[in-house]
Amino acid sequence: MVGSSAAPILVVDDNDETRDVLQRVLQIKGYVTAEARSGADALRWLRDGNPTCLILLDINMPEMDGWSVHAALKSDPALAGIPVIVFSGVDGDGKIEDIVAYVRKGVDPNQLLALIERTCGPGSAVTGSRSPLRS
Repeated sequence: MVGSSAAPILVVDDNDETRDVLQRVLQIKGYVTAEARSGADALRWLRDGNPTCLILLDINMPEMDGWSVHAALKSDPALAGIPVIVFSGVDGDGKIEDIVAYVRKGVDPNQLLALIERTCGPGSAVTGSRSPLRS
């Protein structure tokens, strides 16, 4: 198994199928996961003090899009250092600063897993463990 981070990877996507598939793939590789169906849910979970080693963030979500979530993360000193990989079906629109990577949905899963391993694999500074968030 590749994953060894005790802190979960937070998967933020309003599409149930996408979220479930990502979580299954990550869990098979040994990662702990948490999920949020919306940007607001993700921010609430993080602000409740739950650790995460990485956020996989969709852009097109109702109510609060991924760019708004990213801006909220960067404006909160307690959350600003959390690495973010945008995983979306839309183009980046030049808003790619302060993220680990912008990955288009449909990418080879091994490419995404390689990015995740470099960001959240062995040696990750974030510790702790939580159950998946279901809302």
